[in-house]
Amino acid sequence: MKIFKIVSNIVRGVLVAVCLALAAYNIYVLVARYAFGNGMPTLFGLGGAAVVSGSMDDDSGDDDIEIGDFIITYSQSDYAVGNVITFFDPDFGEYVTHRIVLKSQAGYTTKGDNNNDQDTFTVPQSNIVGKVVYVVKGGGRAIQFVRSPAGLLVIIAAGAAVWFITDLLSAVFERRCKDKDECKD
Repeated sequence: MKIFKIVSNIVRGVLVAVCLALAAYNIYVLVARYAFGNGMPTLFGLGGAAVVSGSMDDDSGDDDIEIGDFIITYSQSDYAVGNVITFFDPDFGEYVTHRIVLKSQAGYTTKGDNNNDQDTFTVPQSNIVGKVVYVVKGGGRAIQFVRSPAGLLVIIAAGAAVWFITDLLSAVFERRCKDKDECKD
């Protein structure tokens, strides 16, 4: 019985910690976006985004970045030709992930792997969020679902179900112990 109580308390503690961490992260993102105008906030230099265009999917192999993937970026002080970077394009007001094809004093020229031509603008260092360091295949779809009202409802329901199940099992074990008079706290 003691072991079950310990496990139950650990499960509940983890659920509360995850909820608090998610709430803190969401507050951080909201403040960074709306108070400081940072459209893609990073935490310790790390950022992430769901991929919504196929400009980096040239069907050449495993290193393609496809629609529905989730990319993780890391901010650096300098980037090299061949690096895949995420940057803000002020002309379109959106974030773009492309490969660096040319480096100059003015910044970086980029190109989507699936595009025929390089971009017609130079990306200054100040517009770069970071270099793509990891791609989670299909992870963007999961993130987009979690951000949706239905996804949020599923997460809340799953957390409540886990909490309810631990309460139910606790009550069953307590009743069994009382009926058999064999458990000692």
